[in-house]
Amino acid sequence: MAITYEWSFPNFETNSENVVKTIHWRYTAVDGEHSASMYGSCAGSDTMNFASMTKEHCENCVLENQDTTIEDMQSNLSAQIEEQKSPALTSKTKEW
Repeated sequence: MAITYEWSFPNFETNSENVVKTIHWRYTAVDGEHSASMYGSCAGSDTMNFASMTKEHCENCVLENQDTTIEDMQSNLSAQIEEQKSPALTSKTKEW
């Protein structure tokens, strides 16, 4: 099954002029019953008005303000999903 990736932006902090000062984001990967996500926040922009911004504006702002690329993020999430499918370690208990 192919991994699908999706951005979500659950919260924005704005000033009194409705300018976005902080973007809270989540990037999620799903492959069947397995999923992984990363999240964070980044500074908005002095020209980003909450009423007129788009999801694409938010995606670009996050990527411009991170020390990573979308390819690196997808690779990280893909590796997390592969670890879920074939864990290197398992947790066990023993009744004594």
